[in-house]
Amino acid sequence: MPIPVLNDHGLLPEGLHLCSLDELQERFGQFQISARRPTLFRKFTELVHEIRATGLVTWLVVDGSFVTAKPEPEDVDLILVLSETHNFAAELRPFEYNVLSRKRVRRRYNFDVLIAREHSVELQEYLAFFQQVRGETEFRKGLLKVLP
Repeated sequence: MPIPVLNDHGLLPEGLHLCSLDELQERFGQFQISARRPTLFRKFTELVHEIRATGLVTWLVVDGSFVTAKPEPEDVDLILVLSETHNFAAELRPFEYNVLSRKRVRRRYNFDVLIAREHSVELQEYLAFFQQVRGETEFRKGLLKVLP
């Protein structure tokens, strides 16, 4: 299903919308008034390649000004969704740690990332938080769901 049309506020309509990397690039990763969007998308795909290599992330949520009508977005915000049975106490290999460390992802890609297990209370809280719109208490925006 294609990414829905942005609403009058330049945001995705409420909901969690499944999309492919190609759809994400076509809609939000193209040059507009600067190379900012293609640059963010390139960084995002680099991170997705690292995510795939770990096999730990089931799906991810994409948010931030990158998925809005803003011509020069500032950021990409992500929720990495792990399997319900993921053991956070297990030792991680360095390449896994690099993907699941909020500090490392922030330093390397300048993305904000949250991590939660599938079907968890934390995931529901993170989704609700990401759907908030600053200054609009009754309004909710949509998010994109990408499979790595």
